[in-house]
Amino acid sequence: MKKLLYTLLAVSLIFSACKKEEEDDTTSSPFIGYWSGYYYQEDSTNVGAWNADISSSGEINGTAISSAAPEGVDLIGTVTNSGIFDAAIGTGTYGVAFEGQLNGNYGSGEWSSSIDGSSGFWEGYNYNQ
Repeated sequence: MKKLLYTLLAVSLIFSACKKEEEDDTTSSPFIGYWSGYYYQEDSTNVGAWNADISSSGEINGTAISSAAPEGVDLIGTVTNSGIFDAAIGTGTYGVAFEGQLNGNYGSGEWSSSIDGSSGFWEGYNYNQ
């Protein structure tokens, strides 16, 4: 009877230890916080500014402002824990895609417009680090 009780206790400890490891696998994004910066045409002419909050799950929610949209438009996307930045203004055939890399408190990349075919580069900083 004691052997059975010890076996059940050991098995329950093993299962509770495994469950804890699974819970610890969820890590939050290392890029959490408020980010902002500018985006430029290929010739370095400033097109506009952008800002975004990055959540613990890596969701990007922000705004992009330009002379064509001075009131701002939504900038939505994701960033992976390794820093791959993928966000967009609009969608598909009527939008602007922002792709790049975040590293520490700095990020940069390229943007391209499916609206008029224009493109350029962007950069920004995390002001929470």
